[in-house]
Amino acid sequence: MSVWIFFLITVVYKYISVGEETAAVKIAPQEYISKSDAKFKKIFLRACNPADSIVRGTEGLVDSETWLLQGILVLTRHGDRGPLTHLKGGDKLPCDTVPVSTLLKSYEEFVSNASVGGRAWWVSGPRPFHNFPSLPPRTAATRCALGQLTHTGLLQMLTVGNILREAYGDRLGPDMELSGKKETGNILREAYGDRLGPDMELSGKKETGVAYTTRYRRTFQSLQAVAWASSGNAAAAREAHSVAFCFRDCACAAQHVLARKINTQLKTRLESHPVIKDLIIKLSKVLFESQEHIDADVVRDALLAYVCHEAPLPCVGKKKSPTKDKIILRKKQNNYRENNLSSRNLLEVDIDTLNMELDYINNQLDFNNEVGRKARDIIGKYYDSKDRKAPLDFDAQMEREKLLYYQQRYLDNADGYEDVVIVKKNLDADFNFPNDARMDTDFDEDYREPTPENNEDFCIQKEHVMSLFAYLEWSYKQDMKNLHNRRRGLLHAYGLIHNIVQNMIRMISENKPKYVLYSGHDKTLQALILALGLNSYQHYNIQYASRMIFEVYRKKDLRDEFKLTKRKAIAQDFYFRVVYNGEDVTSKLSFCKNKQNVIMKVVDPVNNIKIYNTYLCPIENIVRFIHDDYFASFNASNFKDACSIYGTGKHVI
Repeated sequence: MSVWIFFLITVVYKYISVGEETAAVKIAPQEYISKSDAKFKKIFLRACNPADSIVRGTEGLVDSETWLLQGILVLTRHGDRGPLTHLKGGDKLPCDTVPVSTLLKSYEEFVSNASVGGRAWWVSGPRPFHNFPSLPPRTAATRCALGQLTHTGLLQMLTVGNILREAYGDRLGPDMELSGKKETGNILREAYGDRLGPDMELSGKKETGVAYTTRYRRTFQSLQAVAWASSGNAAAAREAHSVAFCFRDCACAAQHVLARKINTQLKTRLESHPVIKDLIIKLSKVLFESQEHIDADVVRDALLAYVCHEAPLPCVGKKKSPTKDKIILRKKQNNYRENNLSSRNLLEVDIDTLNMELDYINNQLDFNNEVGRKARDIIGKYYDSKDRKAPLDFDAQMEREKLLYYQQRYLDNADGYEDVVIVKKNLDADFNFPNDARMDTDFDEDYREPTPENNEDFCIQKEHVMSLFAYLEWSYKQDMKNLHNRRRGLLHAYGLIHNIVQNMIRMISENKPKYVLYSGHDKTLQALILALGLNSYQHYNIQYASRMIFEVYRKKDLRDEFKLTKRKAIAQDFYFRVVYNGEDVTSKLSFCKNKQNVIMKVVDPVNNIKIYNTYLCPIENIVRFIHDDYFASFNASNFKDACSIYGTGKHVI
């Protein structure tokens, strides 16, 4: 641990400078540039998960001659979306860019054709998602709508659905013959009926697939994209009333107690890294319209809005270069001054001349420093509010000339004016104006010090992004080891795992449903990963369009020990495996680390050179886990007792 912390601090201090030098990070050696770009690209690929990097892994890779696929359960995180927090200029981010893809175009045509007579069937009628839009927004006013799925995200989910179709379509198609439909009806009731009790009461509906999604547009649209790409049609989605998909096991006071403990630990962790904290403060000032609290994950989410859409990283305090039109106007004004100003009589100036002079001043005067702001307040009071087309009397002309004269003196001798009082005295000395008394009164009564502005130049660099992500990777590793976090994950994911096990039992006892889809969030998968006992921070760091698939299998060869006659399937004939983003993680599950696993070598369907080890875990392991061992760390045997252990939050475990 100490070695890792030392390494992190070294990396942080190498890349971060939160002082004045931060806006210009010195990068001299060419080797460093290439290394930096490679690291940044790695962050882009890992966090943003572009559609062209989403490929099939070990999905469905088992010996099909020995094992029969009974069904799959798929959990996904939605695709790329807009930020969840208001960003400075966030509405100008190119989130609405539509990728060039025949798959995406085909899906849009499908939605368009289904909506010819009005709303498509999956959003019409008295369903929970009535009138939900099926596609992301494409209006100028919502270039980067808060929390809304983008077309990039839509393509990601279509790609995930395409992988499911390639891996399982042939085996789960409507013409697929499912053996043992009548014979396996009571297998699980005999094996697990006394453990699951009333939960074994299963409906008799002949459904081949079930789809659940939270009531967010991004998860609903993601679900429909996966459903269409995997099966060729949309889904009649069922609403999950919680991000956790907890179904009937939701209310748990202990979750809130544990959440407070975890938040306190996160704040303490950040306080122990002051360099990172200072960086987060700097980044927050650039990114957010308001800085109510400091949160590394919130800043990370905001940065992804730039990184994932390949937009330039933002700056603050940088002065914009004049546009071409302003440069031309300035040249005209300068020519006018050279030709006319020196020979004119200050008391014989017409309105057009004054307006030209005023435009010149407005383009020349720097209102960003202290003297300029005070001058702006004084000058604006006397001519900005007046109608320039109205005739000017003698006093008004003289008053304007006085102000214009001062502005030219300011431009010529800006360093000599350090305070607005000195400025006004110089004006009074140059002009003995009859309305000076009125000006004194107005200034004393009306002038207020302008709110200080943040003029410190700061641009977010790639090195800042890499430093923040390095800290978060280290922080995620601590989260994986955190006892409070793991217990909260168990409570958070219990309802979902219970539902998964129920559907697995239905698959092997009733041959339905064959396909279950849950469209959720990063928090959904994070809790599930903790509950399953996975301990890699890379699994815990959920990227867009992540997928976790439970595959349920049955032995094909059902014969007695002498292989003379065919026998009925028993509970021990059923196995499952878990594939996360293409990786087989079955052997890493806390309840599948034993010699009962079936291990086989399979060849990659895309690359014949690659050979994988595929693991199958007995399905009774996950049933025993959810019933007997799930709440062992709470010293409890059920959800209710585990939730009551923390009571009102005064008890600490």
